[in-house]
Amino acid sequence: MYAKLHESILILKLFLSFGLLGFATNASAAASVMDILKPYYPLYNKALKCHGAIAPSGSVNGLTNEPYMTGYCIDIDRQKVIETDKGKRLYILITGDVSFDENGEEVLRGHAASGLVGMFVLKPKGKGWQVESANPTMNAGSYGLGLEGWDLKQFATNTWGFMNEHGDTHQGYYSDSLVILTPSGSGITQSWIGINFNNENAGKCEDDMSECDNTKTTFTIDSHKTVNGFYPLEITLNGFVKGKKYHNATYRINYQKNKGYIEPNEYPLKDNY
Repeated sequence: MYAKLHESILILKLFLSFGLLGFATNASAAASVMDILKPYYPLYNKALKCHGAIAPSGSVNGLTNEPYMTGYCIDIDRQKVIETDKGKRLYILITGDVSFDENGEEVLRGHAASGLVGMFVLKPKGKGWQVESANPTMNAGSYGLGLEGWDLKQFATNTWGFMNEHGDTHQGYYSDSLVILTPSGSGITQSWIGINFNNENAGKCEDDMSECDNTKTTFTIDSHKTVNGFYPLEITLNGFVKGKKYHNATYRINYQKNKGYIEPNEYPLKDNY
């Protein structure tokens, strides 16, 4: 994950210069893109030979309630041009690994730290691009590693976003969460939805089933209708939650304006992430 940002820049320049992203046809557009992204990740660590930024690690100081900060080496995970009703939009997904401290010294990754994720939506400006929506320093990924392999999905008639699954284990408790990033005005909304949970390895499913959690879910994006302008998610749940058995139980999760996809109170895995 220590790939250099400037290597990604070279790749992006090649894509743009040969028109492979479907819009730009010269290297000046590539320079414009990277001129936009580089200020969000202004640090260059010479020892690690990576670009990055100091950002919240996803864990909080219990005494001060302030986030712990750490240095992330970053890379481009996904990028794609989408044709929308408003014209072309370039969607970019950045990931980052915990790599150095505030003094630039290399650090070991710990379980408590999350990886970094950043999302950008760029719109055309002349032969280049300008930021329409951005959030460069969100958290997703376990053990300080940025969550990779994001998929670009359509979440509304004219809105796309990135989606991935985040998994983690703590003391025998295993959870999977759906992470969805969607543009909202000039920012990015991050939605977390619990999709799988298991506490068997914590000994909760042995004698007293009332504490047993062992679930599996499947989900789809229902593009046949919109709620608050976005397609609902449909989740089907099977297994046990607090000893109660669920068989093909279906739940719809709707998008709420300026809040993202919010789990309803009746959803058995609400806030399980």
